[in-house]
Amino acid sequence: MNKVKSEKAYCKEMEGTHIWKRGLMIFAVVLLSGCSGNDFRIDNSSSEDSTKAEEVFNNDKRLTSAVTVFHENDVIAGITLTTFSRFKKEKIEKELKKRLEEYYPDKDITVSADSKIRMETDKLIQLDNKKNMGKKIDKLKSLIKEET
Repeated sequence: MNKVKSEKAYCKEMEGTHIWKRGLMIFAVVLLSGCSGNDFRIDNSSSEDSTKAEEVFNNDKRLTSAVTVFHENDVIAGITLTTFSRFKKEKIEKELKKRLEEYYPDKDITVSADSKIRMETDKLIQLDNKKNMGKKIDKLKSLIKEET
């Protein structure tokens, strides 16, 4: 008789915890699945084929997103790194630049993991008027060279 009372008390005490556990697990899965999307965009206004650059960025697991602009003799890429890859930001920038230079030896290539550069490169893609793009790319390059 004592055993039955203790089981009933335990069941009453644990009532509703399964719902909370399942709800918490569903919330975690939904939250984590929203963070997994990769965004790699390329705007090509030159005669160069941009598929190799797309391959370079898609195959690198340290990147979460990349925005690349091909314009005349310039290639500028703004990248976003995964959380723990940010500690090796300069090294990753140099590696990606070197890989892109192998595919595009005649282009002036610039790669930056700075979020400001990525946002400005994204704005370049969204521009309707591509007339002054060369000047804007030169301005971005000067921002990258500037040490803060």
